[in-house]
Amino acid sequence: MANIFDNENFPNFQENFKFLINSEIRLKILGCLYNSSASIKEIEEKTGYSYSSILDNINKLEQKKFIFSIEDKFYLFNKTKIQLTDVLYFNKANNFLRENSDFLNYSLIDINIDALKDLSALEDSNLVESNNVDLFKATGIFQRSLMGFKFLKGIFPYFHPKHDDIISYWIDNDCTVELILPDAVSEAVKNFIREYVPKSKGIKNRYVKLKPNDCNIQFAFTVSDKCLVLAFYTKKGKFNQNAVITSTSQEAIDFGLKLFEEYEKLCGDYVSLEDIIYPNGRGYNY
Repeated sequence: MANIFDNENFPNFQENFKFLINSEIRLKILGCLYNSSASIKEIEEKTGYSYSSILDNINKLEQKKFIFSIEDKFYLFNKTKIQLTDVLYFNKANNFLRENSDFLNYSLIDINIDALKDLSALEDSNLVESNNVDLFKATGIFQRSLMGFKFLKGIFPYFHPKHDDIISYWIDNDCTVELILPDAVSEAVKNFIREYVPKSKGIKNRYVKLKPNDCNIQFAFTVSDKCLVLAFYTKKGKFNQNAVITSTSQEAIDFGLKLFEEYEKLCGDYVSLEDIIYPNGRGYNY
């Protein structure tokens, strides 16, 4: 996807965006030409617009260099396809921001990385908030996201109330876990593991890794093969455990994987369960 948020590209995108969205017929003409060329008559049959209206807008699109013609057929420039993709992603991102404006205005969104620019991936997400009937609705969503998966990656800023069920699931099941945790939370998880593993007759899962983090990361998320769950701090600097954004779409999951990859580079080395239980290199006790 072209990066419409670059300072160099954005003014040109704004001008083209206004030109296109101000005319439904122009967008439909470009849509007709997206996958193959077409004549004016073929565009007329596909769109239902009059020949004169299509011809007038065809001329404007040619003047703006969105399209070109060879004999009686019209084609899109490659850059036009990119710009159409930009319009699509811009609209999707705008939908997400509009639908969640109250929550986002209340939240501290301080994620200065490339992945956050792809907000269009969250268009089909749901905002889940705790309420008087279900005080733990949001934390329950997080708990479910931490169990029952093939792989899990994420940043988690606090020790979940159901940590015993969650961590024991990681240890005892065939799944891959890679988490970035604040130092204090990381130590709490390590202590639980040191107590739990001897009672459970050894480590059954080799693929659990923790990355202690001393950076001030002011948001939380988990991403797995099943879903993305995202939460923020409030503008007062407190983690908001009462609201999460969640999605099961592949686009949102890919967004989460990119988000994790960006922050993974900023932190130190991973610590495996073997490192935690056997710091002197004794190996697994099967």
